[in-house]
Amino acid sequence: MLKSAIAFGRMRTDLPAEEASRIRHHLDQQADELILPVRGDPEEERVAARLRPRRRWWFTFLDREGVEPTNHRAERALRPAVIARKLSCGNQTQRGRHTWEILASLAATCHQTARDFVPSLRPYLILKPA
Repeated sequence: MLKSAIAFGRMRTDLPAEEASRIRHHLDQQADELILPVRGDPEEERVAARLRPRRRWWFTFLDREGVEPTNHRAERALRPAVIARKLSCGNQTQRGRHTWEILASLAATCHQTARDFVPSLRPYLILKPA
């Protein structure tokens, strides 16, 4: 279903409005049929129960320009930071891991918005006297 939605997202502007509306309606029906019935298998029901509250966001990439259908790019962007954190022992404590995650996220945001990381961070750094 996701592959169909991604393919539809790529070609929807080339389709007549009626056809695009019909396909989108069909995708919504498929999504609802996938998660709305209560499942007999407890494991299937557990997964479906986690997906139900998020259903309204499944096809956001079809409704909003610039939203990607997967988080693949974000995952790939974070991978170097995760590796660096592990190599630098930033994951030895919960606090170190959390600090590293915040700094990596801020650095990525600065990079994506074309801002210099250090000057952006400087006003928030508090140095305590030793």
